Amino acid sequence: MKKLLALALAAMLALTAVSALAELKVGSYDPASAGTVELGFGWWGNQVRDAATLEAMNFFTENYPNVTFNPNAQNWTNYWALMSTYSSNNDLPDLMQQDYAYLQQWVEAGDLLDLTPYVESGALDVSGLSENILASGKVGDGLYALCAGVNAPALLYNKTLTDSLDITVPDNITWDEFEEISRKIYEARGIGVIYGDGNSENHITYYARGLGHQALWDAEGTSLTAEEAAGYYARLMKGIEEGWLYDNDQIANVNANDINSHPLVFGATDDVRTWCAFAFSNQLSAFTNAANANGIELGITSWASADPQASNYMKPGQFFSVTTDSKNPDLAVAFLNYLINDPQANILLKAERGVPANSSVAAEIADAVNEIDPTYGIAVAYLAVVEKCSSPIFPPLPNYAGTANDDIIKRLSDEVLVKNPSITAEQAGADFVESVNDLAANY
Repeated sequence: MKKLLALALAAMLALTAVSALAELKVGSYDPASAGTVELGFGWWGNQVRDAATLEAMNFFTENYPNVTFNPNAQNWTNYWALMSTYSSNNDLPDLMQQDYAYLQQWVEAGDLLDLTPYVESGALDVSGLSENILASGKVGDGLYALCAGVNAPALLYNKTLTDSLDITVPDNITWDEFEEISRKIYEARGIGVIYGDGNSENHITYYARGLGHQALWDAEGTSLTAEEAAGYYARLMKGIEEGWLYDNDQIANVNANDINSHPLVFGATDDVRTWCAFAFSNQLSAFTNAANANGIELGITSWASADPQASNYMKPGQFFSVTTDSKNPDLAVAFLNYLINDPQANILLKAERGVPANSSVAAEIADAVNEIDPTYGIAVAYLAVVEKCSSPIFPPLPNYAGTANDDIIKRLSDEVLVKNPSITAEQAGADFVESVNDLAANY
């Protein structure tokens, strides 16, 4: 009898193991058939994202011990430099995280695998993604990326501070309201704002959309007139003149690239702190963890704009792509399917890259993720607000956009974010338009 019970128990355990394997959403390809394989996976992020992604990979390996991973986690700047080097050597990881702004460039370089045949064969299930979200990963007739999560621009602010000063930060905040609040906080505490620094097009794109342009630029050049561009630089100069906006010297004295050391959540004195961060909703969790460690409660609203509804947009967060350098594309697609469609994978990922693009998965994991990360419900609620007060996202950026970021936006940012600029806002605006249009024409 004991022997029969032991056999029955062994059979039950075997069935449980098979069931666990069957429950992983990997599409029609069986990862167990791949043999002993190591998949490379590269992404940019932070400590929270790194830990969550490693957990999701480990869970996959627990179910398929023949598959291990070579993770490559970097910060934003290092990531793109490293991936570009790998691309030059035809040695990209099997899967890489992608960004909407750069997707077209990587497709045109031939680095990303068209996933359409895998969708058609059933190896990749995209039935849980809306048409708009699915379309965001397409370039031409090909599907080159799947959205890892949905997010939106988000102004994260020190609610502990604003409450102490009896300041209410409104939803869909206008630029005039933002200026007034920033001025009050600076006058009361000497705490400032970092805005428009570096080589990112995000801020000036948001500004352009607030003026009625869907995008900052297209294949022919910028949508802004010289006068409109001057308005953007004029408000930066005004903030520095009034003292509440960080100049280049102040920015150099803080670490705004590391969330744990970001001046929103960290700083020994008020003069090296900020009251807000122009972030994205998928960064809420990491910022909240850092803020909590420093006794700060965060609030969330949209970025400031002359027209918040025109400026704001729902953004496909990061994407996941399979590279053309992958030696195991079928297995890489199976892992991609798991990342997008498997509930347990997304519980482990903690929705840190944004609310899952698969709407059924997003709903299924809500309770579990809220237990792990209470900010998940806050992000979902914030996205519901954005969805009602936003406009369609801009198209993928043209090829010259990266060069424009590095050579034009950063240069002009360096010239105007000083206490005694050598150029006027009108000169900066004219320079921006002329330089971008010339770059577009000759790229």
